[in-house]
Amino acid sequence: MAGSAEVNRNLRLAIERRKAALYALSQRYAAQMEAHAKINAGWQDRTSMARRGLFGYSMQRDQSLITRIAHAMDYGVYLELANQGRYAILMPTVRRYVADFLEDAQKVVSG
Repeated sequence: MAGSAEVNRNLRLAIERRKAALYALSQRYAAQMEAHAKINAGWQDRTSMARRGLFGYSMQRDQSLITRIAHAMDYGVYLELANQGRYAILMPTVRRYVADFLEDAQKVVSG
């Protein structure tokens, strides 16, 4: 039936457009989180390597979309966990953006 084939094709296209929009949204938030973390990291720079090593990224894996922020330097884990988390920037940054991201993602999915 020609009509059902066209409906199915249109549904697949709509799904692909939403996936692309969600990926673009994820990339935008990854960049925003990276910029926020670099500006607001609470430690004193000695070499500025840790601050420059903060990075956000987005990736697709199977049916999942992953948005992350991380340290490039090995000692980033100490900045996050040592000193009762006084210098932590990753989770505070994620907490700052997660509600906005989920709200925007809901808008994309809802159409």
